[in-house]
Amino acid sequence: MSSYEIRSWRRPSDRKPEFGVVHPFIPTTKIFDNLSIISDSCDACFLLETTKGLILIDAMEPEQRFYDAIIQGIADIGYQPQDVKIILITHGHGDHYGAMAALKKATGAKLYMGRLEEDLAKNHPVGRFPAMDADADVYIEDGDDVVLGDTKVRCIMTPGHTQGCFSFIIPVTDEGVPHKMGLWGGTGLLPGVNIFQYLDSLEKYKMICAEEGVDGAISNHPPCDDGVIRAQMCREIGDGLPNPYVWTTEIFLNYNKRFEKMCQNMLKAAPDGIVPERREFVPEDAKK
Repeated sequence: MSSYEIRSWRRPSDRKPEFGVVHPFIPTTKIFDNLSIISDSCDACFLLETTKGLILIDAMEPEQRFYDAIIQGIADIGYQPQDVKIILITHGHGDHYGAMAALKKATGAKLYMGRLEEDLAKNHPVGRFPAMDADADVYIEDGDDVVLGDTKVRCIMTPGHTQGCFSFIIPVTDEGVPHKMGLWGGTGLLPGVNIFQYLDSLEKYKMICAEEGVDGAISNHPPCDDGVIRAQMCREIGDGLPNPYVWTTEIFLNYNKRFEKMCQNMLKAAPDGIVPERREFVPEDAKK
């Protein structure tokens, strides 16, 4: 037996989005033939091209600069705001529903999201974000396919991060070769979240993705998947080199272990399975 232990040379995967900080936007980047990312180093959304127009997946934060980045991103890939036909939202937190009324007005698009998530976004906004200022046009349900033109996005209800959170399986092509990307809808564990429910949803999501042959992942929070780095690679990559977003189903399933590890670490502090409220750290000597 070897007397040394082999350790991964990769950096730890526990990096988290840094909220409340102004991050510069990266250039709008085409990561597949039909999928582009609009992102800073904290939040991301995606434009999915179909034969009948665009699907905007998530909408980042409800600030002018995020709205402007989306409108500019649409132009960057050669479209007009009116070409966005559907806005598809993972869950009802402000860093995902963004400036929804302005986006709906600019595009004329229909808003698709879960019924529970609309209620959360409009009536129980979380943290520093204002309530969502628009109504859903279509409520998505577990197992639904959102169809636009030749494209079908599968919706999987994955409660945990929120009670009605959705994850998506998104069909893409890379130089004409078809692939499927998995988007895990809610990445973090917020106070009050049931960790066991989160793990059950993750297991369900992984099983469905394995059945569907999902062979890559994207994230609405770039720290979770090295999204900024991979987008840069896509902007600079040369002919003949592999797309950094294209993995295998085995690698995709292994990637999702980072969320399982997050839950396991939290269970050490919350063995009852409920994420505790955050408390300001006070040094022991200051308590005396």
